[in-house]
Amino acid sequence: MSDPAYHLRPNKAVDRFAFIEAIKFLQKLNVNLEKYTYYGLGGPYLEDMRLIYENYPKISMISIEEMDRVFKRQKFHKPCGTLKLIKAKSKEFIAQYESKNKKSIFWLDYTELHYPCFQDFFVLLQKVAQGSMIKITLRANPADYIGETDKIKEKYAQQFREEFATILPHPERDPPRTIGELADTIQKMIQRMAQQSLSATTSPLTFYPVSSFYYTDGTGIFTLTGVVWPRNDKPAIEKAFNKWEFANLNWGSPTKIAIPSLSTKERLKLQKYLPCRNFRGTTLRRALGYSIEETEPKTILALEQYAKFHRYFPYFLRGIP
Repeated sequence: MSDPAYHLRPNKAVDRFAFIEAIKFLQKLNVNLEKYTYYGLGGPYLEDMRLIYENYPKISMISIEEMDRVFKRQKFHKPCGTLKLIKAKSKEFIAQYESKNKKSIFWLDYTELHYPCFQDFFVLLQKVAQGSMIKITLRANPADYIGETDKIKEKYAQQFREEFATILPHPERDPPRTIGELADTIQKMIQRMAQQSLSATTSPLTFYPVSSFYYTDGTGIFTLTGVVWPRNDKPAIEKAFNKWEFANLNWGSPTKIAIPSLSTKERLKLQKYLPCRNFRGTTLRRALGYSIEETEPKTILALEQYAKFHRYFPYFLRGIP
């Protein structure tokens, strides 16, 4: 069975809504969002562009797409007049991009894990203006490096070590075997690339992380959001983001997104018990009165996820066109 359509992936939807909220906290740095431009790899449905427009209608937007068939679908799904569609490869666009001291919000939403993705991030960091936000999303699928035989497994591991040798925290080790461990490794690789791009000896700016997540909607994914800001002004970043539940300001472990499948009726039942601060999974399990997973401990963990992300939980409804 193929993965769900890009715009119908529930954990991806949570990630998008978290990004929208991260942009809201960006305003606490005393910046004017109306002067920002959003750049993204919107895909055929331009879902992130639609959300940006609904929440921040005065932000200008640019979508970058290289495939003809996807570009044609984008023209059909274009949600507003403030969005400009550009047909280009992301690498070429980034190479030609000039900030001209105008602040930007970039979402480098990749579907693969290859070194050129990190190179794009490296180049972009050196070009964006102070106060810009960059979100990078990468594949984090441990199964990509697990072979059917020891020989194939070692081949994949060696390829991984060679490709990422300059940014791996432990270049001699095999690729991690769980999505959480792989996500943590990728985050460390991004941290190293950011430190190389905005070196303390050459730039007064640095890249501060503000959130990071990992999840799977058929394929493992890692995503991290951060802000380019003066190196000597970390307190401003902390003041802006530290009250956000999902803030990750010190390169801590990424947060897992694994929302359960709940009916609308179940969600309405649980709504009056939210938000709750302590023993959230247990509280919602008792309120529901039955398990939604094969065991009660797994049900409690699933409902803990729901309590954590319920504000971002998407509704997918059947409609008659």
